[in-house]
Amino acid sequence: MHRAVISFSLLILFALPLRAERHVVQLTNGGQLEATASTDSEIASDGNVELSFEGIGSVILPGQMIEQIEAPAVTEDEYFDQASNFADSIGDQWKLALWCREKRLTFPFERHARRVLELDPNHVEARKALGYQRRDGRWVSPSEIMHQRGYIRFDGRWMTKQQAALLVAEQRQKEQLIDWKLRLHRWRQQLGKSNAPEVQIDFTTLQDPDAIPGLIQLLGQESEKELALLYIETLGRINNPRARSFLMENAVYQNNPIYRDACLRQVLAQRDPHMVEFFANLLKSYDNIIVNRAAFVLAELDYPTAVFPLAAALNTQHLAPHSSRYTYFYTTLKPESRFDIDGPKESYRMLTLEEFMVRSKNAYDTIRVPNQGVHLALRQLCDGQDFGFNPEAWKAWYQQEHAPKSPSIRLARDQ
Repeated sequence: MHRAVISFSLLILFALPLRAERHVVQLTNGGQLEATASTDSEIASDGNVELSFEGIGSVILPGQMIEQIEAPAVTEDEYFDQASNFADSIGDQWKLALWCREKRLTFPFERHARRVLELDPNHVEARKALGYQRRDGRWVSPSEIMHQRGYIRFDGRWMTKQQAALLVAEQRQKEQLIDWKLRLHRWRQQLGKSNAPEVQIDFTTLQDPDAIPGLIQLLGQESEKELALLYIETLGRINNPRARSFLMENAVYQNNPIYRDACLRQVLAQRDPHMVEFFANLLKSYDNIIVNRAAFVLAELDYPTAVFPLAAALNTQHLAPHSSRYTYFYTTLKPESRFDIDGPKESYRMLTLEEFMVRSKNAYDTIRVPNQGVHLALRQLCDGQDFGFNPEAWKAWYQQEHAPKSPSIRLARDQ
């Protein structure tokens, strides 16, 4: 086989000089490219792949457009030198296919094996190498086999119809999330600049959960306090788990007291006994300010079940002042004028003191701290009762007041 008759797609495959880090990229539409592939570069994220071409630049492709990425085992010249020794015959094309397989050139192997079948449809070895199976006296292709098993080819992959439907639904939701982000952004841009804005949004009736990410993004960019409060109220009105979690976290973490209080108001409007567990877990925080903020929220929720975790948090262990001087505490940062939608670093968000000490390489001194905020929360929850900083006394009172009472049993007298 001479270079002139090598397929055009193979010429594309080796169109640029090969380097050690170059990859052969097989696209789901059947095309092939040679480029340096990266999934963790600065501009490749969320399942995308960056393909860099020497002397040209780079492009970003969605991961679902790529079938496979492999590193070539030979150079362009080695492939052409080898291919030029074989004629376009059954025997030579099969030998070339085997050579490609030995060199781990998957896609060139498949291409030459298919050429063998074009020349000899009954070539058993080529059929088997390409995944064909013999059924009822005829060769069945891998595609036919997958269809018989109930799979369909969708977005470059084999999957069930249910999986494909799920992907379609997920893609549709992503598109709706993006549409809402764009719509909210345009609304904010036009606000006050036009008597008849192109985009109009009635926040008093907005209930679509797909608007939540856009609202949160808008909230983080908002410089007008009244508008920021409007977004917070809207998130509360939507009453969706994603919005509720955001509001619950910021009812404690948010450093701006105005916005923290606004989030708390929305949390209280959705008041639910299951919220106690979330805020009770924050009583274990390595940050003492978070402990007392969480206690305040538990008192406002006004569920007696919070008495036990609050009593356990009356006196908690924390870093001594001289040890905590250079430690990250989000609550010590100066409150921003805008709503901080990011909050504490993710790795510190739910960190207990024990977890902090385990992961730290430094030695820290700790002290026992009486939490005044926790004490006030207990007094509020327990109708003014005050057992000071004695956890057992608070628990005993709760058990006496709220434990199920045994029913009195009247024994019938013998007649």
